Parts: sequence; C-alpha cells; structure tokens
Amino acid sequence: MNENYYGPQAYHPDRIPQQQRQAFGSGRSWLNRKFDMRMPWGGTDEVAPLSFRKRFRPEVLRKIESQPNGFENIEFHQRIDHERYRHATPAFRVSLLNIVGTFGKLIFVLMFPVFFLASLVACYHTPSGMTFADRNLQLLDAVPYFFGIPLTVWWAGRGPLILFPRWAIKPSQGPKWEVNRRTGLVTVYHHKRKGPTVEEQAPFYEFDAYLTNEMIPPGQVVHTLYLVHRYSQMMIPIGNLIGKTTGKECFALWDMFQNFMDTSRPLPDIPLWEEFRPKDPVTAEHDRLKGRPPRYWRDMDDDTWKQKESEMMAKVLSLATPYRANLMRRHVRYAS
Repeated sequence: MNENYYGPQAYHPDRIPQQQRQAFGSGRSWLNRKFDMRMPWGGTDEVAPLSFRKRFRPEVLRKIESQPNGFENIEFHQRIDHERYRHATPAFRVSLLNIVGTFGKLIFVLMFPVFFLASLVACYHTPSGMTFADRNLQLLDAVPYFFGIPLTVWWAGRGPLILFPRWAIKPSQGPKWEVNRRTGLVTVYHHKRKGPTVEEQAPFYEFDAYLTNEMIPPGQVVHTLYLVHRYSQMMIPIGNLIGKTTGKECFALWDMFQNFMDTSRPLPDIPLWEEFRPKDPVTAEHDRLKGRPPRYWRDMDDDTWKQKESEMMAKVLSLATPYRANLMRRHVRYAS
C-alpha cells in the first residue's frame, strides 16, 4: 500500500538516487557562499521550534475545534496536513493592520516607564510658585500625548480585525511554496499580475538547508534558515516561519521538515499534525503497532503539556546539528 501511496520521488533516506555534481553557487551570492553554513542531512531528533509548540499547543487546537471562526470556506491558500505543508503569507491589508497594531502596542507599553520617570522628575523639580496639585494637573494633561496617540494607533490596527473581520481578513494572491510528503516534491509559486501562476518543482533531496548569520544591535547574532536548490535559482526562506532567532531553533526547524518529508518514519509527533495521522499509511501503521491514542495531544491536560514542552525544549537546546555526518554526501558531490 505504501509503495502505491507515495510518489516515485518521495523522500526516503535509503532510496536517494545518485545525483549530479552541484552547480557552483546555485543562485546564492558570494557573501552567502562565504558565510552561510550548510546544514547536514539525517540524524534528526523528534523536535519542533518554540513558535510551533506555542502556536499549536493542545489548548489552542481544542479551542479551534470547539469554536469555528467562520472562515472555513475561504481559500487562504495555506495547507498543512498529512500530505503537504503549503505556506502562504497574509494579504497586504492584513499585514499592514498587524504592523500598525503591533507598532502602536509597542509604543503604548514603552510609554509607561517613560511617563513614570517623567512624573518622578516633575515631582522633585516643581517650580517655585506652583503647587503640587498644579503639577499633578500638568501631568494629567500630558497623559493623552503619552498614551492616547499610541493607543489610537494600536486600536487602528487591531480594531478592524476584531470588529470587521470579513472586510479586514482577505486571502493573498496565492501560496508561496510547498513541500509535499506524498510526492516528495518542493514547489515554488511565482505569481504575476497578469497571466497564470508559474510553478517550479524539484525533489526535496535536491535541496540543502543553509543557516545565515546576522548581527543586530546591541551586538546580538541571530539566524534564519533557507532551502536552496543545488541545480537552479530556487531558494525558499523557510526560516520566515519562525523569524530571526537562535541557531538551535533553526536546527529544530530543519529536523522537523526532514521528519515530515521522510516516508520511512511517521509524521512528526507534535500537536500540529495529530488530526492527520490516520490518513498517512506509514503513520497509521506506526500508531496501530504502538497503541498511540488518536487524541494523545488534544486531550492532554495543561500541566502534562507544560512538562512535555519543557522536555522538548531541553532536546532543542541539546541539538548539535552542525556536527552530524551529512547523509547527502553519499549521493552528491558538492561544489564547495
């Protein structure tokens, strides 16, 4: 059954075909080739990045099950199931409202210590002839400037999403990329203003993951992850799913996607994929033999989840991905 279910290019570590020599550069700049780190294939752990654990924790999944949001029939292009992880960004309107709301909230929160310090200074430096009560009235007059403007900006961003969700929440033009467990193919979508969408495809085993480094104030180094095709210009910023973060989180993201695409093993055992486990034959057989409860995560109480989440956090922190042997070196000769 498994042989008929998965496509001929589905990723299986023991069935990777011999490949041609890597094209030099593969569309990456000289700077990227000089400083980015290629991640090894294989030797994965059962891990997921922090944002995936927080965003899809059991209590959130239970809430989604019990409280439909009314947008189930709208095509948002994002698909996460037993066959594919298809990524789509929000429409421009949604992104703009989120940026405005986040900016307003940040300024609003930062104003509290600023206003507190200004109040202390004003109390200890009251001009002669002015009473303490007059000084307090002056401080109250300043409240709209300290808090009113950022609060207005915050509400301008969040309000439409809450009050008018059907106007504010719109689908984007289409998906950006997809990795497909069943076919083993990676697809990049190129949308045009006029004309049909152009799709580029290649097998998952023809891609490598690269870790980038970036210095941000005040001297902190952050990382992100890219999937780069060895033989073309295709490049996918899968690190955007978790943002610029620590190297360990990027290692966990690379392990998670390898595990998702690996048809020799079940789907990653995290809450995100639990409802789809019976639909994947390898996963369904694994769960039958292990006696895994179908709702292991979704029915888990909060205290047990916190313990499990802490255990996975410890596994993520112990990842030493750059020191693993690279499985793919058995099948391809790298240009560098």
